[in-house]
Amino acid sequence: MPASAQASAVFPARNVFPAPASAMTTSALRADVSALYAALAAHPALELTTLSQCTARGLVPATLAQVVAGSWVHGTLATWMGDAAKNAAWELLCEAKRAFDRASFDGETGRTQRSAAERQLALCESSDWFWWFGDYNPEDAVTQFDRLYRRQLVNLYRILQLAPPENLSHPLSVGRGAPEHGGAMRRATAG
Repeated sequence: MPASAQASAVFPARNVFPAPASAMTTSALRADVSALYAALAAHPALELTTLSQCTARGLVPATLAQVVAGSWVHGTLATWMGDAAKNAAWELLCEAKRAFDRASFDGETGRTQRSAAERQLALCESSDWFWWFGDYNPEDAVTQFDRLYRRQLVNLYRILQLAPPENLSHPLSVGRGAPEHGGAMRRATAG
């Protein structure tokens, strides 16, 4: 079976994710993810399993001789750190995490507030924010992600009922790049 036919057998013709996750309700997103897993589970060439199920069958995980720090992007962590703007973004996140750790969540209101703050902190911790910072990325993308990232941090401070630091009102990065294919991927360089 050609690869395109295999793909259409696994993924139905209708787009499994018809709208950006941010525009979908939780129940609609859950239904679409369930539809994706159902399609994968029904595919004759796939067997969905968990590590626990594999070990229960007697499969023994292999020991890795070493694990190398890195990423699928050029095998380094440079996509997420090292650039001055990326490092500044990490500092802002660390500052916000310390504010979260110091917060007091008392009573029923506190439980609700803690749940909202944990969810907001998780949004702030997504590694993809850091992908977009850096002068080598396109200005439009950097500007949008910079603004959104700082907004997420401001929202966390508001949930914590704290005044957001003044430095969150200033852009971290501007972007001056023009990658070959218009995205944030750039060709690896030696050295």
